[in-house]
Amino acid sequence: MKKPNQLRKILEQSHVDFVKNPDRLQLYVDGGQIVATGSASLSFEYRYTLNVIVTDYAGDITALIVPMMAYLRTNQPEILENPDLREKAFKFQVDYNNHNTTDISFEIQLTERVIAKKDGDNVQIHYAK
Repeated sequence: MKKPNQLRKILEQSHVDFVKNPDRLQLYVDGGQIVATGSASLSFEYRYTLNVIVTDYAGDITALIVPMMAYLRTNQPEILENPDLREKAFKFQVDYNNHNTTDISFEIQLTERVIAKKDGDNVQIHYAK
């Protein structure tokens, strides 16, 4: 899977505090599924919930949402374009620690298609766009 690490990189570029304090940005994959057909192809799709947890955050939550939205617009556009998906695909929860910091959890429904083609005795693997 590529999207969790790509999203981490986007957030680290937007907030250098995550580079200085990497424990404040945690990513987990929940509810993962492998979806494939019964065809001869070895291709499949990952379907999962990416849980992005930000701890001891002192900024405005909007500063986290905007870079994630920009990433999703390019890499998972159906979340924004499909009315049914956009209602459920990007959620958050906030725990207020004190007057200055919060812990924030984002849940994002993601998919990644993997194309696998046999080439003789080898299998060529790449991610679809």
